[in-house]
Amino acid sequence: MSLDNLTIANRYSKALFELAAEKDQTDDFLAELKQLRQVFIDNPQLAEVLSGSLLPVDQKQATLSTLTDHASEYIKNFIQMLYDYGRMANLVAIIDAFEERYDESHKIVHAEVTSAVKLSDEQANAIAAAFAKRVGADQVKLSQRVDPEIIGGVIVKSNNQTFDGSVALQLMNLKRALINN
Repeated sequence: MSLDNLTIANRYSKALFELAAEKDQTDDFLAELKQLRQVFIDNPQLAEVLSGSLLPVDQKQATLSTLTDHASEYIKNFIQMLYDYGRMANLVAIIDAFEERYDESHKIVHAEVTSAVKLSDEQANAIAAAFAKRVGADQVKLSQRVDPEIIGGVIVKSNNQTFDGSVALQLMNLKRALINN
């Protein structure tokens, strides 16, 4: 029975995260993994080349060695294990799942804030702090999006939570109230 990418990512990331936590190196592991992820994102065929049969094994091993040249022994061994088990195609998903575990353990929340105009750094920081307090996070990492359609105010979305403080929503609610009366 073949496992799906999400199941594989969760299993491997859990094992790797537990090792990182045991060694008190979650920050270091995450930094190394992010670098590796970027290499694979920048070179989308790399996982396929390492998994395929076109390249001789010695060249694949040389490529792996180059990829992990500055990595810790733990990450080198992890990447070698993924290669040995034919899981290189799952690497980016495993790293993403590791980062999710890291964020959860450090109470880091990712959110998107939509505003009618670009927010200043002070405004973005104030929104991040207020949202962190609201959801019980230690840190909120905001990505910003500008949408003039909301007229004013902000909309903050994170996972399955949306906080809509837009002028467009307020006007729509006012319109509904007027129609219902």
